[in-house]
Formats: sequence, structure tokens, C-alpha cells
Amino acid sequence: MSNRFDEQHDQSPHVPTNPPEMDLTSSPTNDLERALAAAESGRLDQRELFKIFVHSEVYEIAAQPQAKDSPVFPLALHDPEQGRMIAVFSSSDHALRYREQAPLLLPLQGSQVLEQVPAGHGVVLNPGSPISLTIPGYGVLNLRRDFGIRPVTM
Repeated sequence: MSNRFDEQHDQSPHVPTNPPEMDLTSSPTNDLERALAAAESGRLDQRELFKIFVHSEVYEIAAQPQAKDSPVFPLALHDPEQGRMIAVFSSSDHALRYREQAPLLLPLQGSQVLEQVPAGHGVVLNPGSPISLTIPGYGVLNLRRDFGIRPVTM
């Protein structure tokens, strides 16, 4: 399934791979990260992992709005293989490397993230971290269907 992107597609930051300031030996610090590690090692099936994600608190980051009543949009990254991805973090610590670019930290449930992802976008959890997860755009649609999540319409 092909993804559709907006006009700003090529101007998005790229999803980092092994950013220099991140500790690549980091251990899981919460239930979602432990579930990611268990799924990676084959000790947890994918359905259970996504069930935990849907019910976990995660964080989106965003730039300051231009005006007081302007909407806030989460940071979207560009992955060469997956296209536009909404950056989501399993803890506020994982979001620190984007503090200058997107200083607002927005706590949400995983299900709320899936409700709000724009058409054609995927989700990347903890971009650049060894404890990460990539959900392509078609995967977002499948998770909405599987968990009965309705997208927010604007």
C-alpha cells in the first residue's frame, strides 16, 4: 500500500539511526519498553505488544504554536523507507534529543496517538533508540481496525 504525503514531505527531519548522544546499552525503564524488549527476543507476541502500546502512556513532541489559538502538531520525521512518521516516545527521557526542535511534551495514551495519526503517516516509537518500534501507515490502519480505534476527523 502506498503512502500519501503533504507538500512538506522532503523538508522533514530524518529519523535518526544511533544518535551519538544516546546510550545504546540503555535498559527498559517501563512496561512498554520491557514489552518491546520481550517482543524483540520472541518472548512476547506482536498482538500483546500492540495491546500494551495502545494502553500505555506515551509522549508526542511538538514545536511551540505560532499564535495562542493555533493548533499544535506533533513532530513528523521522514524515514527513507517508511515515509512520514509521527515521533512518539515511551518516556520523556527519550524525547530530550529533540528539545530544541520541539520543546512541547504531550502525554497521550497509545490509542490516542493512533486516533490522531494523519492519513498515510506511520508511527515511530523512540526513534534512534535500540528500544524502538516502527509502525508503517498501513500498520496504523490495521491497529485501528484490530483495536476498534476510530480516527479523529477534522
